[in-house]
Amino acid sequence: MIIDAQGKLLIAPPGMPDPRFRKTVVYMWRHDVSGAAGVIINKRCQQPTFKHVCHEGGIKKKANVQLPVYWGGPVLSNVVGVLHSTEYRLASTNVISDNNIGFTLDSKILEDIAQGGGPLNRIVTLGMANWSAAQLEEELEHPHSPAMSWLMMDYDEKMVFGQLEDTKPEHIWEECLAKAVRNKTAEITSKIFKN
Repeated sequence: MIIDAQGKLLIAPPGMPDPRFRKTVVYMWRHDVSGAAGVIINKRCQQPTFKHVCHEGGIKKKANVQLPVYWGGPVLSNVVGVLHSTEYRLASTNVISDNNIGFTLDSKILEDIAQGGGPLNRIVTLGMANWSAAQLEEELEHPHSPAMSWLMMDYDEKMVFGQLEDTKPEHIWEECLAKAVRNKTAEITSKIFKN
């Protein structure tokens, strides 16, 4: 069975032993033969702030532009990216066409956002999650233990971009987990009770 996680959400299982991924929801922006990459969408950083990111990058920011910065994952932890809707895109944007969503690692998008422009929907991330070739397939198909078994679900715009400022990150994880479990249960049930 070929697993394609690109454009999907990975949800950490309740007993995830790796503390870096505990109660996380990861949007997978790349999955191919060379490996996989995604960003955690439900872990807000206290520091750095968007103001700090702009200051460090020498980007001029309008005073009224305030955005949360999310911890995207443990790899390349000093790299700032933006997960966003694709009515805005640059030549360097990684576009997942089925979902109208892109991931951009280019300071130009940060400059546009800082000036009040850029994409309508966006999540600014610091760092990312990476898997080497075949590593994610192994974790999905043959986890070392049930506690390591990622759940996967289709992209859901509301889950990714519909987060309210006061939504607690664990609530996003809980909602995604419940939905992924319902979907998996329905899938198993439909196989058992075929017409």
